[in-house]
Amino acid sequence: MNFIQKVISVSFILFFSSNIVYASGGTSQINQVKTVSPLPSAIIMNAYRYLGTLQYFSVDAVTDNDDYLQKKIMVTFRHNIHIDLQRPNRLHIDVEGDLKSRSFYINNGDFTAYNKDLNYFGKLNIPKNLDAALDYLFERYNIKTALANILYSDLDKRISPKNKGFYFGISKVNDIECHHIGFSYDNQEIQLWIEKGEKPLIQKFTLIDKSEALYPRSTTTLKWIVNTKPNMKLFIFDVPYKAIQIDIQPNNEEN
Repeated sequence: MNFIQKVISVSFILFFSSNIVYASGGTSQINQVKTVSPLPSAIIMNAYRYLGTLQYFSVDAVTDNDDYLQKKIMVTFRHNIHIDLQRPNRLHIDVEGDLKSRSFYINNGDFTAYNKDLNYFGKLNIPKNLDAALDYLFERYNIKTALANILYSDLDKRISPKNKGFYFGISKVNDIECHHIGFSYDNQEIQLWIEKGEKPLIQKFTLIDKSEALYPRSTTTLKWIVNTKPNMKLFIFDVPYKAIQIDIQPNNEEN
């Protein structure tokens, strides 16, 4: 399993049935009626296909991550993430929070990573196509881009339906009605809230790491802008005052 499969390993299949109790003709009757809820696999694949059709979008996300420090206490850290994407070749990500303050730029084959705390930046020449660029950065340099599972244009083709999923019903995220679905794996569980209707956007997701003590979780809530083209200046890195350029080294495995 390669890195991107690990990042977005969400595969799914399930018919979810329930029992309904109802009354008829003034006489109480209890009947078991099998109903079929939406398939979690169909819901998530529809969301990924829709994302792939978007030529540009912006996202503001808030992520809360649990960290089991020194095997003594569970601490939650928060990061605010802003993303601007324009296909086929431009991406800007800005991360601010308790542990990280960084920016990433992809602009038609040029990649820049900037550490705001240290005032360091590094540059690379990468593939021009955004999907190929992300693969290159993940696999060769182990550069982990925030919210990778919403950046690709072809996630529905990268994921093979395998594991069972669960449909929990309709709930609201920021007053938006969403399908609430979940998937369970040996080392991970994931829940997603995906907007109902013609724009099946992922409004929220939670990851639970079952391989670690106390099952730490990460929860991300998103706010989307899908009808406004980002300003081209957002994808251009302007070197800050006294910033120092450093080399970005490939993974040791690649050396």
